[in-house]
Formats: sequence, C-alpha cells, structure tokens
Amino acid sequence: MIPISISYYSFQSQQISNAGAKEFAMRLEEAVSHGKTFKISELTSLDWDKIYVFHPYVSKSDMEEITQVSWTTNHSYFGYLLDRMFLGKYPLDDDSLNKLVFTKDGRVVLDVTLNRSAADFSTIQEIWHDKEPLLAAGEDGKSVVISNL
Repeated sequence: MIPISISYYSFQSQQISNAGAKEFAMRLEEAVSHGKTFKISELTSLDWDKIYVFHPYVSKSDMEEITQVSWTTNHSYFGYLLDRMFLGKYPLDDDSLNKLVFTKDGRVVLDVTLNRSAADFSTIQEIWHDKEPLLAAGEDGKSVVISNL
C-alpha cells in the first residue's frame, strides 16, 4: 500500500491543469497563418517566466532534465501510470510535433504540443526568460521565426 500511496502523491504533485492550451494553440495558429508579427504573451493571459521549445523526438526525461521539473497533463492516475511506464517516454515521437512548455517559479503552468503544419518552431532553439522576442511567420506561412523588425 505504501508504494501506491507514494506514487499517487507523486501524481498529485506533478499534475497541471493545462487550462488554456487549446485556446493558445488556436491563437498561435491564427497569428502564424495571417503572417503577423507577435509575442507569445499576446496570445495567452497566462503568467509565465520561461518558455522552453522542444523539437521532435525529445524524450520526456530529457524535457524534465532541461526544465528541472516533473509534470503530467493526465487527469487520471491510471493514465499517469501508463505514461510513466509505457506510453509517455517519447511524447514527440513524430517529425510533425513540437512542444512549448511554459513555467512560472519553477513549476510547469502550460504544456502545448503543436503540429508543425500549424506552427513550426524547429528553427528556434532558445529558452525565453521574461523578455521574449518578436516572432513572425516564415516565408512558408507555417514556420515561426524570430523577427528582425
């Protein structure tokens, strides 16, 4: 019973609500498709202090090592266990996926997996701290680049 209790406590402490992920993804896709220059903060009311950009094939353990945070977006303990043991080791297991992870005070507040056909961050390697760059749609209308404006 003790291992289950410890595991369940871990699940509870790592769980994030991920509220606003769909809304953010829609706003981002709209901004990119219209070719606007934008800042991420204009697309979400979320309070964050760092944004991490993860490219295809980055493992969950690598993400947690880079961010120094363990988190889950699962809302069920069973789903959390499946991810930890089998399914979630490579959440970006396809060339078509990238992920933005927002943190505030050392905790993940938003985890957004994006299809690169909607918004492709593959040319951006940075981790943004407080001050974010001006972004724009690339010439292909899908890639996201740092604007020189």
